[in-house]
Amino acid sequence: MRQTKINSGFFPFKGFLATVLCLLLPTLLFAQSAAFQDLPADHWAYADVDFLVRQGYMEGYPDGTFKGRKVTTRYDVALMLARILKRMEEKKATLEAATEEERAALSRLTKEFRDELGLLDVRVDSLERRMVTNENKVRELETLLPKVKISGFYRGRGQYIIEPETVGRNEYGGTSSFVDPGLVTFYQQIYLRFTGKPLGEKIETFYELYGYMKGSTWNKLIYNEAGKDYGQNPFDNIDDYVYRIQTDRYVNSNKMHLVSKAKSMKVRVYTGESATGIDNPMNILTEDTYIVDPYQGVEVSGAEGGVSYQGSVLKGDMVKGTTDETNMVTGRMVWKLPEKFSKDNFSVGTSFAEKIHDYKTRGNSNTVRGVDMNYSTERIGKVQATAEFLTSTDYHYDTAEKKDKSLGDEGSRFDISLQNGGFTGTIKHYDFGRDFRAMMAPVWAYDVGDTDDYPNNLKVSSNYGNPDFEGEKLTRFSLNYDFGNKLLAIANNLSMEATYLSKTWEVDPNSPSPTDGLSGRKFTFQLLSDFTDNTTLKYDFVQKWDALEEESGWISNALELNLKLSDTVSTKGKIFVLSDPDDKYEQDGTVYEYNERIGYFEINSDINPRVYTKGSVEHQVRWANATKENIRVDYIGEATYNLTPTTSLTGGVQHVDYEDSFNGSNSSLANAILTELKKNFTNKFRGRAFYSRGIIDFKDGLTDTVDRENIYGELIYDVSKDATITFKFGYDYPNNWRWDISSYNNGRDKQDIKTQKMFIFEAKTNF
Repeated sequence: MRQTKINSGFFPFKGFLATVLCLLLPTLLFAQSAAFQDLPADHWAYADVDFLVRQGYMEGYPDGTFKGRKVTTRYDVALMLARILKRMEEKKATLEAATEEERAALSRLTKEFRDELGLLDVRVDSLERRMVTNENKVRELETLLPKVKISGFYRGRGQYIIEPETVGRNEYGGTSSFVDPGLVTFYQQIYLRFTGKPLGEKIETFYELYGYMKGSTWNKLIYNEAGKDYGQNPFDNIDDYVYRIQTDRYVNSNKMHLVSKAKSMKVRVYTGESATGIDNPMNILTEDTYIVDPYQGVEVSGAEGGVSYQGSVLKGDMVKGTTDETNMVTGRMVWKLPEKFSKDNFSVGTSFAEKIHDYKTRGNSNTVRGVDMNYSTERIGKVQATAEFLTSTDYHYDTAEKKDKSLGDEGSRFDISLQNGGFTGTIKHYDFGRDFRAMMAPVWAYDVGDTDDYPNNLKVSSNYGNPDFEGEKLTRFSLNYDFGNKLLAIANNLSMEATYLSKTWEVDPNSPSPTDGLSGRKFTFQLLSDFTDNTTLKYDFVQKWDALEEESGWISNALELNLKLSDTVSTKGKIFVLSDPDDKYEQDGTVYEYNERIGYFEINSDINPRVYTKGSVEHQVRWANATKENIRVDYIGEATYNLTPTTSLTGGVQHVDYEDSFNGSNSSLANAILTELKKNFTNKFRGRAFYSRGIIDFKDGLTDTVDRENIYGELIYDVSKDATITFKFGYDYPNNWRWDISSYNNGRDKQDIKTQKMFIFEAKTNF
């Protein structure tokens, strides 16, 4: 009976609950679907949740992964986030220990899923307040920290010599000689660069420090022979007995600057650095450190109202050991035509540079002033034109009065270029008076090649027969046309270029020259073409006439053809022919002219993914058909076999046959072998072993055979991408010397390649 009563009491309650659920269920389901709707697969929340999972803030799904199971609803993400926030609430230190990136991810997710977290009964207000508080603390700490970035490198290197007579390289790789074996050199050096930005990008300060340690000697007095024999005399000057002070430990301030980047003016104060060049056609001041050796000074630059300017006051800096203490004052101003007047570009500039050698001798300075005009337009293709007029005063030798004095002269320069479709044409002309000097300009501004001691000496090695470039006038025309595929059906990307150059010099009546009244000339022609995707051709023709009487000029032709025979085989062929009728000699009544012939052929093949081969032959003839004729034939064959993905073996052989008709004692036969083993033990640890041997037998039977052998090995451990430890045996000759082991007076420069019996240890790191 009691059971019946219970049941009769229960059934009415169950019916009531069912009725309520039937009424409320649609509403609950609608609310849940509104809050936990599907999340797009490319939503940014995926990346943030995945990041927090990888950082260990939650376990993700039961399988321990996040990406292993695709998130389909916002409900899934909200549940994960709720677990994180609950854990954060239980342990407040977790949030404080979080990184800035982790806190940012939590903050973004909390704001995005605020509604979902509320339905899950997770309050985020207190958490957000704590996150904001921590972010403010981080910002306060950042403002208190010095805004200085430190970078640089450390290097330690030791050289242990086994047999000094075999070693010809010091710890820097330069040539040297040693007497004693053992740990002859061990040094450590460090570079530190401090870059500070106290006001963001507006102000930059920079300081470079160089430290060096070798041994423990610090300001040690080294006495001369008298000091060694008799000791120091306390009543005499110490420098009578001391000839140098030895220091094996020192720290040098290398460079320093402060740069202020204001809106209308940039200011640079520096020392130990190169000067900023003046951007004008003549480039009368350059960053070339051979011209402007490290200076110290102040530079300003900026633009206002369509006018840009730059200027500097500089002084020679002896931080690099130079003795250049000259002062320099420079300035430049450029006005550009506003765009509203014309679509063409037009500007007028003026430049000034003065290099003061000393203040004792009147006029002992070099001053250059220039005005230039620049114009460019795209009305008929791209046209650019520049004209510059210069004057200079300089203290140098006057051939008329036979003494140094301040002399002035003028110069001018014109450059015009036109590009329209595939056509490009340029004209260059300059005319510098005999006493014109711009000693701050780089030597390439004069288009003369290298000089012996520029800017102190204007002598050149070979300026079309003229001994210098004083009073030089140059005119050069250049035409280039890129035909593409238009001219010949069989030629793709066909282009041709022709250049003609002429030079003359102002005559100095007080110093006659064999080039007076004559001109040097040069004509070049080049053709480039891709006949197919697998075939390329290059042809060069050069003829040069020096400014000398009865000059015939030398002529050279060079042809190069690259041909890809298949996906695995490619070839290269070169032919070079040069004749110089002006280089000649007479013997037994016969006149011989210089002729040079070189032919080269090379073939490369990937036989299979593991084997690569290369073979070449070169035939070289100098003084062809003359009694001085020498012939060299060079055969080289190499093969590389990849034993494993981390191990490769290279082997090669060389045979050289050299015949010297003029000096028979040089005629020889040379044979050489080469082998190299490379191994990557791990992704950070690798090694290499290299062996080569060359034997040169002389054909005269009188000269002793030369037998050379070179052994080299190295082990390299990459601690990180910025730190490396290296252990070596011998000296690693560059790749372009690897076959010079067989070279010995046989038509090429003699290289003394042999094993240097020494160990080298090196550790270096960047930071």
